[in-house]
Amino acid sequence: MDGWDADLVMLQEMCYGQWTLLRDSLEDRPSGNKYDSVWGAALASTSGCAKWGTDTRYGLAIFAKGAPGTINNGSRSVNFLPEETPGEDRILLCARTTVTGRTVRACNTHIDYSYKVIADPDPKVPPTILNNPKAQIHKVADITRGFANGGDPVVLAGDFNQLPKDVDMAPLYAHSGGTGVFQEVDENDKDYFTGVDCPQSGDRCRSGEATAEPGCSPKVSEPGKIDYIFLSYYWFTTVRGDSAACTPGMSDHHLLRGAAAWEH
Repeated sequence: MDGWDADLVMLQEMCYGQWTLLRDSLEDRPSGNKYDSVWGAALASTSGCAKWGTDTRYGLAIFAKGAPGTINNGSRSVNFLPEETPGEDRILLCARTTVTGRTVRACNTHIDYSYKVIADPDPKVPPTILNNPKAQIHKVADITRGFANGGDPVVLAGDFNQLPKDVDMAPLYAHSGGTGVFQEVDENDKDYFTGVDCPQSGDRCRSGEATAEPGCSPKVSEPGKIDYIFLSYYWFTTVRGDSAACTPGMSDHHLLRGAAAWEH
């Protein structure tokens, strides 16, 4: 946070106790940037969070550079995404906050990594889809598009567990066959332009550096980009992205950093 001088930080799979410790230390630190934050629960309890205190909830957090009050807590929203019950709630956590003196809507999410389908014995009855990443991403796209259409610059980040060219990601991108309102911070790195739909002569592509690879992610068979920082295209320009190192034992993903300039 300090080395990158981050304006916004989005964290997934974070225990409530981890969040409160980090929140309290960053709110009142004697030197360095202060950070305000909000948190949303995705699981009511998980045993791994006991090391951080008696409240073992688990979820998402957003940190914004600035003193307490930088984030408008009255604007905090938690939207539940289509998923299996019982299980981990897949959510979209959003709040209005100030970034470089301007108001943005910051949103954070964690999309399911797999579909779960129950087949009916009657072949005439369609199967029941319990966990549906496509439906989850569609809802995230609809909600954040609404914020953008309402006049808020939107920064959307998270673990989407989908590759950039997957059809499920189309509702987010504002280009390359997408139907959304976003650009992505690593979309112009030509080192990762591949395929006939992503020529080296292009300016941007649904692509990017891998954020998960076998060395850090036990469930990943080959490197792939599954983490994203999206910015609504009308307000932001000159996007840049970088996948930093991962630390085995600390995270199973690479840290994704992004930057952009104001367009409007």
